[in-house]
Amino acid sequence: MSEPVLVAEGVGKSFGEERVFGEVDLTVESGEVVVLLGPNGTGKSVLASCLAGGLTPSDGTIQVSGRAPASKPGATSFLLQDALCLDRLTGRENIAFYRRLNPSFTDRWRSLVETFGIDSRLDDKVAQYSGGMCRKLELTISLSIEAPLYILDEPTAALDLTMVSELHHQLSTLRDRGKAVLMTTHLPMDADIADRIVFMTDSGVVTTGTPGDITSSVPQVVETTLQNAEAIADKVIDERLFRGEGVVRGLLDLGTDPAAIDEMADARVTDPSYADVFNYYAHLEGAGSDSR
Repeated sequence: MSEPVLVAEGVGKSFGEERVFGEVDLTVESGEVVVLLGPNGTGKSVLASCLAGGLTPSDGTIQVSGRAPASKPGATSFLLQDALCLDRLTGRENIAFYRRLNPSFTDRWRSLVETFGIDSRLDDKVAQYSGGMCRKLELTISLSIEAPLYILDEPTAALDLTMVSELHHQLSTLRDRGKAVLMTTHLPMDADIADRIVFMTDSGVVTTGTPGDITSSVPQVVETTLQNAEAIADKVIDERLFRGEGVVRGLLDLGTDPAAIDEMADARVTDPSYADVFNYYAHLEGAGSDSR
């Protein structure tokens, strides 16, 4: 078998005395989409910058295609959140700038601007763009570069659901072409595209695995109506309930018999969604919980 495109071992990053994260181990294979999922403020963007060679890690080693990322130009296409486009230039001028800068830039941008619906605004200054339009332009630039590894930091931020689905399709196309993709996100819906999920909290990486492995690693879920919330509060971990559309959900406490829930009016036990997985690892201490 070939070596992974990306190998990170024991990676940590500090700024002065402030520790951002530590002891991160991560791999991404060719033809694999890895989703780095976790709450905002846990260091995902800083880690992405280290993996792409934009920052030097304080600890550990990173290799992209067998070499340090900064020493191998063209090894990655990197989208750092809100840091790619130049406001004083038009969309077309931004594309031309990066095309001159990167010899691996392709003509895919021509179809991507149509796909993302920004083709009619290319001659406007980026300063006039909405947040969603800026993100579409950044994605157009990043996905137009031919590289073995794509590192995309929060690529679905500011996108509507239609464009999220379109981006997922574009990443699937990269995977089918044998490319390696790592995307960071705090949106559980992005797990839909993952071959493997890595969940990161303030404590670092707390779990990793296939989507099936991840969802099976958390307890079942108790769901009821908003009006019935108090009736199930003592049946879920830490009595913590999470609101949905017209319902509340909580992770089933180890000491609660699921059959008892089934006997309750307007309550049911169901399998966890990616949102439930997110809530478990982000807010219920995940693998450290005694109620698991």
